[in-house]
Amino acid sequence: MDENIAIRITGLSKKYSISEKKTGLSFAGRLKELFRLSRHKKVQKSNDFYALKDINLEIKKGESVGIIGRNGAGKSTLLKTLAEVVEPTEGTIEINGTVASVLEVGMGFHPELSGRENVFLSGAMLGISKKKIAEKFDEIVDFAGVGKFIDTPVKHYSSGMYVRLAFSVVANIDADILLFDEVLNVGDLAFQLKCSEKIKELFEQKKTVLLVSHNMNDIQHLCREVIYMSQGKIVEFGSIDLIKVYYEGSLNDTRLINSDIVEIDESNKVFSNISFKELNEGVPLGDQCVVVKKLYVYNETLSSSIDFFTNNEISINLEYEILKQGIFYDFGFTVSTMNNIFMGIHTLISDIDITDGLKQGKHSLKVYLPKDFLNDTVFIIGYSITKENKEIVCYDTNLLKIKISRQLNNKNREYFLKFNSFFGPLRPKFKWEVK
Repeated sequence: MDENIAIRITGLSKKYSISEKKTGLSFAGRLKELFRLSRHKKVQKSNDFYALKDINLEIKKGESVGIIGRNGAGKSTLLKTLAEVVEPTEGTIEINGTVASVLEVGMGFHPELSGRENVFLSGAMLGISKKKIAEKFDEIVDFAGVGKFIDTPVKHYSSGMYVRLAFSVVANIDADILLFDEVLNVGDLAFQLKCSEKIKELFEQKKTVLLVSHNMNDIQHLCREVIYMSQGKIVEFGSIDLIKVYYEGSLNDTRLINSDIVEIDESNKVFSNISFKELNEGVPLGDQCVVVKKLYVYNETLSSSIDFFTNNEISINLEYEILKQGIFYDFGFTVSTMNNIFMGIHTLISDIDITDGLKQGKHSLKVYLPKDFLNDTVFIIGYSITKENKEIVCYDTNLLKIKISRQLNNKNREYFLKFNSFFGPLRPKFKWEVK
């Protein structure tokens, strides 16, 4: 194998057999069923399921590669085959260098051994000498932040402590190839930031790193290349731009993206370009004093279009009913992208007088998002209601999805299609001046 290649995978498949067993039988019933199968020599039916199917991949040394895809796409199984935790059914894997991995919680450590003993055991399994581990031991423990528990059996560790120590072992020993599966989602924010910085250091040291994560921001900031997987296969392997393709593609098949059309008569004006979601069928939420009925997004610029563009003014609307007045409610909207809420809009910190909206009866609340503000991507809209500034009555941050597109004319089409695709939720139009 070429010295510049860290990993080469050829024709890799992993097949599982799923048996069709009868369920709900008593113990006596199971004995009868076993006797019947034995007597009639019938083989229990099974279905073959491919967690990985014909994977062909070549990763160069020093590359930082993110692996993305939905649950069940085969991401974790791929890492487990590379770590030799799972044996492939078909194909070959060639590894050029030593491999260290942090996979699922509970894998790699012996629960009855202490943290100290597991650190040395893990190093030995990775081919690292006891002397080398001893030299790195204080650094490993300090990074993990488990100093006073280091001589406690790890079966008593929380999942966060467990993964912190496992990550610290792998990140601080001198392995050539490092495999991380969702490690940045465990632990508090401070440790997650430490992990991110450590992975950046590993990149600078020219280590080969494979990172599985559902957080697209982590992949975007830490990886240079992306493997996009679906149903056990590699859809595409390429640049970081694949994140946008995956993110928009994975959401575009839901019925909540610019597809549900409703006509609403508001002051004799018919709206036909609304993405909307009916909520709870009028069932009172929270403290039984407010009913949330409908959330919808409306294109204020193009009244005859069901599409949304970056140069359109867009409004987020909430229809609700107050059943009992005399209570102060703060209404809010959330706008998210790539798994993170990046904008919260609340009546409490705005210039609106909400008094009329707190009277008994039906109300409609609207907030305007200016044109030339949002980027061209998929956005997730949610809402929240807080009572008396201290109690959350109800909320849903993952309710309605809309796709924002760019309107390209002949003058800018070629330029934007070639150069103007970038990540981030905002694309404001600024004032420029040349002197």
